[in-house]
Amino acid sequence: MLEQETVRLPYEEYRAIGELFRAHLKAHEKQIRAVVAFGPLVTRGDTYDIDLLEVVDDWQGLPSVTFSSTAALPLRGLLRLNVLSTQDFEKSGQARNPNMKRFSKKILGQLQQGYEIIYENPFGLVRRVLTQASAATTNANPLTFLDSVAAKETI
Repeated sequence: MLEQETVRLPYEEYRAIGELFRAHLKAHEKQIRAVVAFGPLVTRGDTYDIDLLEVVDDWQGLPSVTFSSTAALPLRGLLRLNVLSTQDFEKSGQARNPNMKRFSKKILGQLQQGYEIIYENPFGLVRRVLTQASAATTNANPLTFLDSVAAKETI
């Protein structure tokens, strides 16, 4: 699922993401590790709603905020900003807080449907984490071809 084709983001939504990113870059300086667009805008292109993930070192704030259009940030739809700490992003299955564990796993699952990286530092961070998450999911339910044949034979 990591290689799933995505839809090209429309200019207006890309502009809004860029404006938000510049503002957050000023506020968080070198703490932003990744900004990733995902959801129906990226996978289907049939909405103006933007789903965005920011990965920020040592993030302690709210994990999710929804914005509507303002004079400072004009939007054609909603902007759902999801924020994970770098640790919660990289080790989503190991979060101490059960709510954060569920939230980070949900976000990673949505990213695996399709995403567009707007920014990442270091390069390859997003792909590495999603590859590890995908492998962990596969290893959690290791149903092999032989298992499926054996199951059919016992029916």
